[in-house]
Amino acid sequence: MIWVILGLVAMGIGSGPLLAKVESTWLRRLVSWLLLGVAVFVADRVMGEVDALLRMIGICCVLLACMKGLVYAEWAGAQRLKVGPYLVFSCCWFGMDPGSFRVKRAGLSWKGDVFQGLGLMAVGTLGAWLVWWMGWRQILVMFLPMSLGFHFGALRVLKGGLRAAGYPVRTLFPNLLMAQGFGDFWSRRWNVGYSQMMQRLMGRPVGNLFGESAGVMAVFVGSGILHELAITLPVRAGFGWPTLFFTVHGLLTVLERRLGRPLGKVPALLAVAVPLGVLFPPAFQSEVIARCLGVFGG
Repeated sequence: MIWVILGLVAMGIGSGPLLAKVESTWLRRLVSWLLLGVAVFVADRVMGEVDALLRMIGICCVLLACMKGLVYAEWAGAQRLKVGPYLVFSCCWFGMDPGSFRVKRAGLSWKGDVFQGLGLMAVGTLGAWLVWWMGWRQILVMFLPMSLGFHFGALRVLKGGLRAAGYPVRTLFPNLLMAQGFGDFWSRRWNVGYSQMMQRLMGRPVGNLFGESAGVMAVFVGSGILHELAITLPVRAGFGWPTLFFTVHGLLTVLERRLGRPLGKVPALLAVAVPLGVLFPPAFQSEVIARCLGVFGG
């Protein structure tokens, strides 16, 4: 089974440079998305009897690898990456901007990212241990320390390491408290690399055909479907909830654009935090998130 998953990961990563050579845009996109769907389907089938947590990890690895190949094929033109930088982009970074790996730069700042990231990892780990020890199982309480340690800590350390190596990667999770509204939160504060990818793969193509609002909704509905693959598919429950979560946020983002102003920091943060149980259905909370906390109990 593990060899099948590794093979699918290698296929997803290897597809990027090959699909980049396809001149027809629509054919390249069609093959890329079909490849992603088939790879996730096969991963789910071969891990059908595996524990939900391990199934989630396997599916997410395959999904991430295929998305790396897909976004590279969309980005590449005359500006191809060499094999080494492409493998670093594909295997060592969670961002989705291949351009950051095209040319190495000297003198990039990195120590601050490493120290800050290590500090946030320590705080997040301590917080997760406290949540486990106290037996708290409310989704927001479980998610916050884990997100603090990984999204804001570990990924900041990884950023620092890559910048020390000369790759000008950017922070994937900038300060959420600076968010001005829904559009600002999802495009500039939460997983910037992912939002760039969805804009490149869905927002611009759909927007060019059907208008700006349709492009925005395509990004959010597409995000919901991809999160279904990573969240509800591994636990076989809660189907449709992540898509509903992102669709509502897409509508609120479109509303902001129609009004010509952001709806504000507090409404945006509350709209993410309060219905977090919709994004992470109960089965995922108990079979994946709570299981991750269980590492403190051996």
